[in-house]
Amino acid sequence: MIIDPHQRYIRRTGLFLLVVSALGSALTAFLDSRQLHPQLLDLVMSIGLTSILALLIVIALLQPARFLAVLWAAFSVAFIAIAVPAWVYPIHAVKTGATLIDTLPPMTSALMPLILTMIVFLRPQQVFVAATIAWALVAGPILFYLLDHPDEMRAARGMDMVVTLGPVMLLLLIYIPFHRGIERRVASLQSQSAEMQALAERDGLTGLYNRRAGEHLLTKLIAAPNVNDALIMFDIDRFKSINDAHGHPVGDEVLRQIARRCEALLRRDDVFARWGGEEFLLLVRGARAEGSMHVAETLRSAIASAPIDPAGTITASFGVALFRTHDTLATWIQRADAALYAAKAAGRDRVATQ
Repeated sequence: MIIDPHQRYIRRTGLFLLVVSALGSALTAFLDSRQLHPQLLDLVMSIGLTSILALLIVIALLQPARFLAVLWAAFSVAFIAIAVPAWVYPIHAVKTGATLIDTLPPMTSALMPLILTMIVFLRPQQVFVAATIAWALVAGPILFYLLDHPDEMRAARGMDMVVTLGPVMLLLLIYIPFHRGIERRVASLQSQSAEMQALAERDGLTGLYNRRAGEHLLTKLIAAPNVNDALIMFDIDRFKSINDAHGHPVGDEVLRQIARRCEALLRRDDVFARWGGEEFLLLVRGARAEGSMHVAETLRSAIASAPIDPAGTITASFGVALFRTHDTLATWIQRADAALYAAKAAGRDRVATQ
């Protein structure tokens, strides 16, 4: 099964984050157990989170197809691990008169990396809703408690929690749609760039490479040539008479039809360009002499195989030139052109070689 590079990147990054999260949770469980009077809830949450994350890592490794489900489960478990203390400790403080800022474990800062991870892995339309719900459920009880206990809110840790869960988290939530706007803008610019590149290198009539793009590609390829590569140059026989008899729109349709017929028979590695007017140039990779002649004959037969109304049956003449060790691009094209003219001089609708 072929895996998309983007999916592979997502899986590797997600697996790395799962491993780091599991190690962090295990370290938290160890530190909680070393305290003189550890809170039972803290121990249960940290040990439980570590165990579940370890299980999810195993599932992700054994069943890669379920990776997205594993990620959703990891988000849910991490959210529960943050949300439960955010509700239990304020309720406990109200009931017992305990001081929240002294008993609440350092879990409020974990909300920010959780939301940032959501931005990376979740679908854009899901992130804002999920992040807003997570913020409201985690920050709500703590902020309400601190507002109702101004002495604790004015303490150093109280102010830190208010700022972290209030303005800082609001800025992060505001960033989410802003981030989406940037992504859309970048995608739009990439699309425009691709369109401009296509316009710059493609022939507007046939959709093939234009001469400028063809020369550029051939120049790059000839820097590391293959002695089995061949150039095939061909043009449509008596094309001027088609334009004179039927008009240029029919002539344009003939060019389009021939380009489509030939392109359908070529491989992806071949370079096919409209060289100018009714003339075409084709680079056939690794064809050898016999293979390049076979390709040229196949294209010649395809062009003449069915009439193009109202012009009728169309023929073309072909010149083939196999690459020679001391060839430059200019000499290689010149030999293909000479072979083409030899085919025309021999009566057209045929293949000649040099």
